[in-house]
Amino acid sequence: MPMPIDHAAPTLSRTRTRDARGRSRLALLDILRLAAALSVVAYHWLFWGIEHDAIHSFSTTPVSWLAAYGFLGVQLFFLISGFVIFLSASGREASAFAAGRATRLYPAYWAGVALTSATLLLTAQAQPLDLLPKFLANLTMVPALFRQPQLDGVYWTLTLELQFYALVFLFLLLRKRHWLETFFPLWSIAMLGTTLFLPAVARLPLGGDLFTLFAGGAIIAMVSRTGWTALRAAGLLASVIGGVVATTRQAEESGDAATDPIVLGVLVVLLFALVLVLTRPPVAALPVPGSRFFGALTYPLYLSHAVFGYALLNRWVDPAMPWPGIAAALIVVLVVSTAINLLVERVAAPVWRTLFRWLFSPVAWSERRSSRTS
Repeated sequence: MPMPIDHAAPTLSRTRTRDARGRSRLALLDILRLAAALSVVAYHWLFWGIEHDAIHSFSTTPVSWLAAYGFLGVQLFFLISGFVIFLSASGREASAFAAGRATRLYPAYWAGVALTSATLLLTAQAQPLDLLPKFLANLTMVPALFRQPQLDGVYWTLTLELQFYALVFLFLLLRKRHWLETFFPLWSIAMLGTTLFLPAVARLPLGGDLFTLFAGGAIIAMVSRTGWTALRAAGLLASVIGGVVATTRQAEESGDAATDPIVLGVLVVLLFALVLVLTRPPVAALPVPGSRFFGALTYPLYLSHAVFGYALLNRWVDPAMPWPGIAAALIVVLVVSTAINLLVERVAAPVWRTLFRWLFSPVAWSERRSSRTS
């Protein structure tokens, strides 16, 4: 998923591009996130939705074979998430980290759940009494704990994000943030072993498979900040290999015969190389006009493009001439994404910050008490 970047997080000391508030950012990562989000949209709208009958207004297009590779946008999101979360954890207490991540993740998600629920009701895909418990459970982002399904299939990535956040939060809570620089390469190497030889273990939370991408992104952040070490090189190599294996296995287990495993492997390697290059000092320092706005759209776009997007496509697309309807649906989804970003994420930001700081205030109190007694 296109994890929302914490703009207050410290970035690379030698590679700063400043936003309007003077805060450090990596502008090219915002553009990369938007490209990843659009690739996932293409995957669902031009390939997956057609293959799985979520879209019935038109059939395959001349570019559907290419769109079949668009799911790799999720792999790219996980890489960027590992990179950003490592930086976000730098110099922060556990309570501030948790409140910051919740503020970035939940408000837009709640808007997405509301939009998805309204769409299911208006298109008669769900009945109010049946939908209500699913809606309430989905607001937690972990509906499985309440034995309820996810309202939108794209929410599966959020589960992995939360598990990764919880891992980093634990290190911060134990005041062992400095251990992360050793942990991530070792974790990556261990996950390569589970991904290759213990697939049942790899499927467990934080056990391997796609989690190797989070570790790889974190290692790239370390390299970008303070350079290479033998352990980091070994960890990143393990992450690349694990990412290739996990991705090809994901495509195989999904029954997707439209992608070539060799091409998938090459593309995954290129994604690692792309993130590594774009976060190097000479490149990362490049300013990109509008990058903040484009980056801010990615998370709402990801949340709103599936169930809501399918409904628009099924209503507007003429099978004899699909592209005008597809373009119109994309414009509407982008407008809705912009509205979510502006109204929910920006205008209401003080409310969310206050809410989540209050929710994590017991952790902050414990941290202050621990500081006084240490």
